[in-house]
Amino acid sequence: MRFRRLMPSIVLAALPALASETPPPPPMDTAFHRVELKGSQGTPLPYTIEVPQDWQARQIEGFPGLWIGPADAKPPRDPRLVWVRGSQVSLAKPEDVVANIKANDDVNSEWSAPRVEVKEVGGVRGVLVRMDSGAGGSERSTLSLKLPLASLAVDFMISADRAEFERRLPLYERILLSVRPVAAAP
Repeated sequence: MRFRRLMPSIVLAALPALASETPPPPPMDTAFHRVELKGSQGTPLPYTIEVPQDWQARQIEGFPGLWIGPADAKPPRDPRLVWVRGSQVSLAKPEDVVANIKANDDVNSEWSAPRVEVKEVGGVRGVLVRMDSGAGGSERSTLSLKLPLASLAVDFMISADRAEFERRLPLYERILLSVRPVAAAP
């Protein structure tokens, strides 16, 4: 009889672990490697990125852009993926992009940008922005690094459900802030 009373407690205690279908983030001391990036036509992008050793860059049919993550990661919602995509926003003046995001944040109730700043990586000035959206159990956060590409930009984005995002944020920052222009890559 005592076991029957304990059973619901045991099951409830195990639910958080069962709810997470994604493996935990790798430890911060995991081995990383630098990846050269290529666009859809095999054209090299002018940036590289450091990711955990077992991650790879690939294009996935049905999903635009370049996806970087473990071989078993599936876009678009897997929190282990970095999405690299072209952007129609000019980064000629990163300060203007930051001001625009902040102005839109002030008038938009569907999302917020609690972190938006001009960020320099490898001598290139871009924009680092965190955006939070959703409510009622569907909260998501995205960390994006926007860097110049020709007259427009390229976005490096990582997204996850809010709790998973918070848990993985140090890894996300480590990855995105490792982006370097090809000429400056170590």
